[in-house]
Amino acid sequence: MSIVLQRSALSAEAGSFVHSPLSFANSLPWLTCLLSISITFAKKSSVKRVFIISYKVIVHLLALVALFLMFTALAVKMKWTHDAGDVDINNRYFDKVSAKNNKDLDSSAQQALRVRIYQKIGVLSNKYPKNAEIILSAYLKTNDVKIADRMLDAVRIFLKKDKSVQKAFKKIDHSYSKQSTSLYPWAHSQAWKDFCTSVSRDKAAIDSVSRITGVEPRLLVMCLVGEQVRMFNSGREKFKQYVMPFNRLMMPTNRGYGVTGILQHTAIRIESNVFNKNSDFYAGDYFQNCINVNDSFPDVVDASIESHKLKTIQRLIKGGDHYYSYLYTAFLIRQYQAHWEKAGYSLAFRPEIIATLFNLGFHKSKPSKHPKVGGSNFNVAEREYTFGGLCYEFYYSGELMDLFPLTSEPITPVDKLIARNQDLITRKQEELKRIAAEESN
Repeated sequence: MSIVLQRSALSAEAGSFVHSPLSFANSLPWLTCLLSISITFAKKSSVKRVFIISYKVIVHLLALVALFLMFTALAVKMKWTHDAGDVDINNRYFDKVSAKNNKDLDSSAQQALRVRIYQKIGVLSNKYPKNAEIILSAYLKTNDVKIADRMLDAVRIFLKKDKSVQKAFKKIDHSYSKQSTSLYPWAHSQAWKDFCTSVSRDKAAIDSVSRITGVEPRLLVMCLVGEQVRMFNSGREKFKQYVMPFNRLMMPTNRGYGVTGILQHTAIRIESNVFNKNSDFYAGDYFQNCINVNDSFPDVVDASIESHKLKTIQRLIKGGDHYYSYLYTAFLIRQYQAHWEKAGYSLAFRPEIIATLFNLGFHKSKPSKHPKVGGSNFNVAEREYTFGGLCYEFYYSGELMDLFPLTSEPITPVDKLIARNQDLITRKQEELKRIAAEESN
């Protein structure tokens, strides 16, 4: 009974505490204060702890950066970072290609290399058309055979495991090595090489004559080649005397004058045809603007030779760039072209007929649908040639092509010449007026 009464008393006290708002309210400030103190202490402790941890992290990071920089500096100082490198596996091939590309190429060698380049590009296009197109475009843009050859060498290194391409390239190179010289016998000798060097010095004069007369430079050189090859194969001593200096050919009156060997009566008739409108060989008024018949060069006159007194011959035998030799050759070609055009034919793409007529003279110019090729006979390297036949060979041989290329219009129509060279016509008319004024005074 007493135990029950005690429990009841305790329960009553607890109930009174719980259920008494005043008692709870009286105890609340102390709890709030205690809680605030706990939170403040916790916050201060947390901030301090974060600060300490952050500080230590930053210090350690800076120490690591400093250590890295020190190690890097030491590595550079001790050359630990230097790459020892290695020799490329294709080193010998690079050396071989460099030696090949440093060689100078004459016109025939360039032509042979050009053929090989086109062949190799064709091989490459079968499997790698994009790269073949890139190399072809580079060549057409630069017109430099060595650049294209170097590009093909680079391809060859990369494709060293492609046996089909390597085999095809080797076959092309081998076929070239078997034919290291031109198939034309007249192009084999040292004399021909000397001739090529000499005629290259006259390029400016030949191009100038071509520009005002409309005759392709290669046609002019073709006539020169025919005459010179015939001369230096008729006797070595004559070649040494006349062709090697490349000054003038034979001086007697029964032989040709100038480097193209134009005969005296032919030269006089050429001049006459330039001005004679009744001539079958009259090419047009325009060509009267292309020559000054008063030009003379008394310093080249040999008093013992009667023909040297003629200004026409003086012009032909004038040294230097042999401008007048090429000019009279161009006049002759234009006059033959005019003669044949009047009969309804053209010689523009018949170099062998032009050469034949150049060699034989005006009396052999008989326009025909089926003209005969021929001219003087001579031997070159035990092969029989006619003047026209040899000139045809040269014209399409590819020799000297870099200096005197083939064109699509070997003989320019007169109306195009007039339109192109109005300044020449104007200057000539002013000169004629000046001369007329001086003569009237």
